[in-house]
Amino acid sequence: MKHLTSAKYIFFALFFLSIIACKKDNTTAEKTLDGYWESVGYGRIAKVENGQFSLYDITDISCLQVLDGEVSDFGNNITYEGDTLSIKDGINMYYFNRLDSIPAICNQEISAEKMNDPVYNFEVLSNAFKNHYAYFEERNINWETMYNKYKSMVNSETTAAELYNIMEDMLDSFNDGHIGLSAPDDVEEAASELRNETSETIEKQSKNPPVKQYQNHEVANAIAEHYIKDLKSRRNKMVQWGSLNDKIGYMQINQMMGLGDYQLADSLSGRDYWLAFFEKADELPTEEFTKKELEGIKSIMNEVMNDLSDKDAIIIDVRFNGGGKDEVGLEILRHFNDKKRLVFTKKARLGEGYTKPIEVELLAIDNAFKNPVYLLTSKESASATEIMILSSLSLDNITRVGGTSEGVFSDIFERVLPNGWEFGLSNEVYLDTKGNNYEGKGIVPDVDLNYSTDKQEFLSTIMNNLSSNGDAAIEKLINN
Repeated sequence: MKHLTSAKYIFFALFFLSIIACKKDNTTAEKTLDGYWESVGYGRIAKVENGQFSLYDITDISCLQVLDGEVSDFGNNITYEGDTLSIKDGINMYYFNRLDSIPAICNQEISAEKMNDPVYNFEVLSNAFKNHYAYFEERNINWETMYNKYKSMVNSETTAAELYNIMEDMLDSFNDGHIGLSAPDDVEEAASELRNETSETIEKQSKNPPVKQYQNHEVANAIAEHYIKDLKSRRNKMVQWGSLNDKIGYMQINQMMGLGDYQLADSLSGRDYWLAFFEKADELPTEEFTKKELEGIKSIMNEVMNDLSDKDAIIIDVRFNGGGKDEVGLEILRHFNDKKRLVFTKKARLGEGYTKPIEVELLAIDNAFKNPVYLLTSKESASATEIMILSSLSLDNITRVGGTSEGVFSDIFERVLPNGWEFGLSNEVYLDTKGNNYEGKGIVPDVDLNYSTDKQEFLSTIMNNLSSNGDAAIEKLINN
C-alpha cells in the first residue's frame, strides 16, 4: 500500500483554494459566491463569505474543516451559472451545487475526545470507502464482510498503533495501489514495532546474505546508458533520449511529474532533487503547478522531436514510470497524433451511480510523427502512465510491447480523519472509447514479453540480461 504524504494533500488543498477563489476581483462577484456549496461527488462542502472560504470533508457521520483562507489572489478558471459552479483543472471538470444551508452535521460540536476516539475514526474511514470507493466489484471486495471483520477489532481501548495496523490491514486487502494511509511518524513507528517488523528484518538479514534490491530509476538509467551513445536527458533524467541506430529513436519517460523548470541545480539528483522540486512546487496553486509541468514537458518534447523526427520509428519506454500528472502523458502523445480524437472518459462515484462522464480528447499537433511508435510497458507502468497507455489505444501507429500495466487508473481521492491522519482511495472510473475498464487488470500489450509481475524479479532479469543478451524489448524491435 502506498503511504500518503502531506505534500500530496497540500496539492488538493491548493487546488480547491484556487478553484473556489477563481472569480473576478470585485465585490459583486464575491457576493454571488457567498453561501454554501456541495461538490457533485468527492464529498466536499465549501462555505464562502465576504472573500473568505472554508472547506470541509464530509461523510454521513462527520464534517471536518480541512482548509480556510482568502479568495482574492487567484486565477480565473471557474464558470458560474445559476446555482452551479463548474471548475476546469487540466483534463478534469468539477461541479459544485449551491446549498440553502450547511448540512446539520457541520454545525455539531465534536469533543477532542471523540476526535481521537478509535471507533469514531474507524467509522469515518469506513463511511468514506462505502460512499466513494469505485471498485468493490472489480477487486472482488465484499464490503459488508470486510467492514464487519475489521470493525470487530476496534473498541474504545484500541491504541493509536493498533488502530493504524487494523486500518492498514483492511486497506491492504483491497490490493489497490491508489489506496494509502498516513499517520504521524511516532504512530507509524509504534505500529511497525507492534508488528515486530524491525526485529524480523534484523533476523532475516542475519540469516540470509543480502540480495541486491534494484530501483526503477537505476535500471532505466542502465538501459539508456547501454544503448544510447548520444544520450541527452532533462530534469534529473526524468526524460532521456537519443538514437538506437540510424532508423530508430529512443525516448525514456521515467515520471509524469517533476518536469517543470524551476531552475534547480544540475548537481541535484535523487531525493535531493525531489526535495528541492517540491519546495518550489508547493508554493504554487495546483492549476499553476499543472501549467508549469506542461510547459516543462512541451519544451523537452520539442527538443526530443527535433532530434528524432527523421527516424523510421520511435520507441517510448515507460516501463519504469509510476505516474504523476495525466496531462503530461497526453502532451507527450500529442506529438504522435494528427487529429483531435476522443481517447477516454472518466467519471466519479456518486451515491450508487456516477457523475456525468467527462470526455477527454487528445489534441492534434502540427507535423505529428506518424511513423511506427512502440510503447514499452510493464507492471511498474502505473497511474498517470496508464492514462497515457489507455489513450494510446486510440492511435493506430502505436504498438504496445512488454508487460501488462499495473491497473490503477483513478486519481487518488485524499481525505483527512478526525484524528488528523490522512488516507486516499480510488473514486474515479476511466474507460476506453469502447467502454472497457482496466482497473485491477491493467492493459495487456500487443506484444507480450511475459515480464514477471514481481518488481525485483522483473528489474533483476532486465539488469542480468543487459550485459549478455541485451534488453529483450529493445533487441526485438531493433532486429525485427
